[in-house]
Amino acid sequence: MNDLIAVLVAGVAQGVPVFVVASGLTLIYGVLHVLNFAHGSFFLIGALIVTTTLQGPSLGAFLGSILLAGVGVMAIGVLSEVLVFRPLYKAGSTVSFLGAFALFLALLGLATLVWGTNPRTVAYPSALDGSFSIGGARVGQYDLALVAVGVVIAAGLWLLLTKTSLGTRVRAVSHDRTMALALGIRAGQVSTIVFGIGAFLAGVAGALIAPVSSIDEGLALSSDYMLPAFIAIIVGGLGSVPGALIAAIALGILESLSFRIAPSLSGFSYYLVVAAFLMFRPQGLLGSAARSTAMAR
Repeated sequence: MNDLIAVLVAGVAQGVPVFVVASGLTLIYGVLHVLNFAHGSFFLIGALIVTTTLQGPSLGAFLGSILLAGVGVMAIGVLSEVLVFRPLYKAGSTVSFLGAFALFLALLGLATLVWGTNPRTVAYPSALDGSFSIGGARVGQYDLALVAVGVVIAAGLWLLLTKTSLGTRVRAVSHDRTMALALGIRAGQVSTIVFGIGAFLAGVAGALIAPVSSIDEGLALSSDYMLPAFIAIIVGGLGSVPGALIAAIALGILESLSFRIAPSLSGFSYYLVVAAFLMFRPQGLLGSAARSTAMAR
């Protein structure tokens, strides 16, 4: 029982950064119908900003660095949408994907130029550098903090998308961009805002994993975070934030269980899950078959 509690908490904590990244990805896809491959570079830059701005081990300093990382990456995301993606929307999803890949390479090169290639590390905030006993199991304080952050972000996104006028406009543009334009909704403005929110989430996710990962350019294509994030939006359903949440947490728990029960399968469980979904339910848990078909084209 003790092991099960520890595994579950560790799995949820591992799934939270994946969800934060995946939620930004799926928001952008839902509105812009672009699979933003550059999201990995946003994630990396968020982590690198923390290594530069964090002053001291206090919790307040760490939270401030997370906010700065999110805002800094959001600014990069807004510029990217205006300068790179907006001119490519009418060219189709394939050209937009190539643009996203080019942006990924450009931002990765910029990050290497600014921060170098040497791996960086960040210490845990002093208030979270320890563990609790839950049901006899030792659980890291930072893991519990990640779980709490996941709850706050999920609740915040739910409120934003369901209880605000912006959320109404986002859902309208996501459902039918042409009809939204006919109703007077400024779809271009909505696209820019959503892209900025998605980039903000990627920056925050990068900041959150800074104390638990070695930070270098490999983080942009990390098999621990970025690959599971792309898998989460496929399993959860393209364009579905609740689907991304369910899939990310489930994948985190599955990976934690496989690491404990069958270490030889650790790292491969993601591939088995996405293969099963692509074969039997390509639209994902909460996605629509229409979107899945459009993506396949």
